[in-house]
Formats: sequence, C-alpha cells, structure tokens
Amino acid sequence: MTINDFLSQWHDSRATVPVYTSGSTGKPKLMMAEKVRMEASARMTCKALGLKAGDKALVCLPMDYIAGKMMVVRSLERGLRLVSVEPTGHPFATLAHEEPFDLVAMVPLQVYNSLHVEEERAQLMRSRHLIIGGGAIDAELERELQNFPHAVWS
Repeated sequence: MTINDFLSQWHDSRATVPVYTSGSTGKPKLMMAEKVRMEASARMTCKALGLKAGDKALVCLPMDYIAGKMMVVRSLERGLRLVSVEPTGHPFATLAHEEPFDLVAMVPLQVYNSLHVEEERAQLMRSRHLIIGGGAIDAELERELQNFPHAVWS
C-alpha cells in the first residue's frame, strides 16, 4: 500500500480503515480502525509532543500497518511536512543531508541499524522526537539510547 492508497481510504465515506497490528505479540492481525479514534490519537500525540504545522515527519514504516498510517494521520492532523522513504532496515541511508526531523517513528531494528552507521546515526540524533514501536527494545538498545539528545518514546 502507498500513502496515496491510504489517503484514498482515509477520504472515502467509510468510518473505518483496515490496518494490520505490528505483530509484536504474535502474527500481525487485520483490524478495522475507526477514523475518529485515529484522529483523536493523532491529535493527542501531536499536542503532547508540541508538534506544530510545518514541522517535519519521516514515514519509513509500511503503510499496511497501523504505525505507518498513524504517521500520515498525524501529518494531516497537524499539517506536518511529510517525507516518505521505502521501508527498509536503514531508513536514513538516503537522507544524510536532509534537514532534521521533528518526528520519526521506527521499529527497534531500524533504530539499531541507524545507530551503527555514522551518517545515519548523525541524522537520527538530530531527530527531535523518536517513537519506537512494533516491538520491545532490548537492554542493549536501551543503553545505546541513554545519551540520545532528544525525546525517545517506546
């Protein structure tokens, strides 16, 4: 699914959109998420993080899953500038010279990989808010994030 595919679903007349859970507790499950609840969650997250219109967000997660879709909903809710890259284990690989992001959501493996490549680490460290989801972070990754200069949410 692409962002445009999701936007077509988002703007249709249905009250729900299909999403897959992350699978962090087993096989990913298909569920129907209520658009009004997704909007409410996005509004609360943006408010809690102090995000404002024009802030920059990175979408580097698959659009079939709730995490990728929620990044798009947050951008719609708050008027964020959305940068999208193909979901990969190294989302910052092509973004070394990009201006810093205000919001990034990644899975633990993406964070771990980014921390171990100098250029990617530099870009990750400039991200103002990092949301880590889709699974628990292990003790090693938690230690590596102890000196992260900005907010990390897991």
